[in-house]
Amino acid sequence: MEAFRAANDQVEIVGHVRSFSEARDALETLRPSVMVLDADLAHHEGWCALPALRRASPDTAIVLPPAGEPGPRLVRAARMAAHDFQRRRRVDGLTVRERDVVRLVAHGHTNREIAERLVLSVRTVETHRARIQRRLQLRTRAELVRWALEQGLVEP
Repeated sequence: MEAFRAANDQVEIVGHVRSFSEARDALETLRPSVMVLDADLAHHEGWCALPALRRASPDTAIVLPPAGEPGPRLVRAARMAAHDFQRRRRVDGLTVRERDVVRLVAHGHTNREIAERLVLSVRTVETHRARIQRRLQLRTRAELVRWALEQGLVEP
């Protein structure tokens, strides 16, 4: 498996691992834009390990190489995934989904209401909010609402 980081249409390999456990550790420490998953390894170790990889780095795109000789098609797939990664992130470091959660929090919705609106579990909403607050260095829901107002995500 290869881990990539992308910037300005350049792709840089930042890691190579040989097992799912190494991949999980690499995802947690490197936070790559893209991980190319070896289909043979996934088949051997089991597809059920994928959720653990997603949890290790939720913002990393996981790409399966195209069938046959991947060559340029693999590079193109990694670039497309990296471009999507950059598009989803804003200057504040939040994904589009995280910004949706912030907007709904700022509008006064409960975690349960947000979960219903975004078709997520309440636990996922709680995790999003905790990650957002940690990333923005905000301690309370009120500080998050104030931040959303300052960023123009909601109207006063």
